Parts: sequence; structure tokens; C-alpha cells
Amino acid sequence: MDFRVACVILSLVASVGADAFTFADGASASCVAGGKIVKEVDAEPSQTGLNFTGKTVRISSGFLIIWNAERLKTLPPEVHDYLFFHECAHTRLPTTDELKANCAGLQDMRAAGRAGFAIESRLGAFYGPGGDYWTRTLKCADVTATSEPP
Repeated sequence: MDFRVACVILSLVASVGADAFTFADGASASCVAGGKIVKEVDAEPSQTGLNFTGKTVRISSGFLIIWNAERLKTLPPEVHDYLFFHECAHTRLPTTDELKANCAGLQDMRAAGRAGFAIESRLGAFYGPGGDYWTRTLKCADVTATSEPP
């Protein structure tokens, strides 16, 4: 089994605790990076006005994902769910590169059975149909697992 698929499956079947992310359909998952569950927290009220929905920060024990729950609630369901995979990819690779996190996040979302043509079309519409950002994400995510992403 592909290591990435195993990690995604592990993250989806891991016991759900306070650090778990809740998908739009009510299912929950934890981000797993380096064999450890990544802590996830909601932003402090003083941070919720800031311009972010989710962000990954390095901490002494690894990484922390901070969610702006108010902004997350306003997103279309597929975008809400995609952001989990995107932020988790930041920790799993690890990377600060947004395109790499997009690419790996979409590959992980597919491996988890949470993406496909309809979902990805709606993600594309959200990010701007034909837009360079999403086009490059798809191009990278479509590279086979045995190839090095562009």
C-alpha cells in the first residue's frame, strides 16, 4: 500500500479526540505527520478577525494547526474539507510552499475518497475557473505517485 494512502487512512480511522477536524458531512479525522497526531485548535477570539481560515505553525513539539472557526463555517463544504488536507500537508511534507501543500493536500483528499471530478470542479470554481493557482494544483496532483511533482 502506498505510504501516503496508509497515512490518510490512518488519519481517518484514528480515534477522534479534541484535536480532530470535523468535515462538512460530520465525519472527523486527525492530521497525522511523522507518526504523531498534529494538534489542532481554534483561533483565539482576538485572532478571528485576521485574514486566515487555517494556518500551520511550527512549535517545539512539531506543528500546530490553527483554525478560524468563524471563517471556516462560511465556506462551501468541499472547500471546508479541502483546507484540512491542505493544512495537514503543510505538516506532513513539511513545507511552507502553498502550491506543494495544495498538491499534496489534493492527492491526500483523493486517497481518502473525499475528492473526484465533481468536488474538484467545485474547488476550481471557488479558486477561479481556469485560474493559474488551481490549474497548477491540478497539474501537480495529477502527477503519478512515482513521479516527482513539478
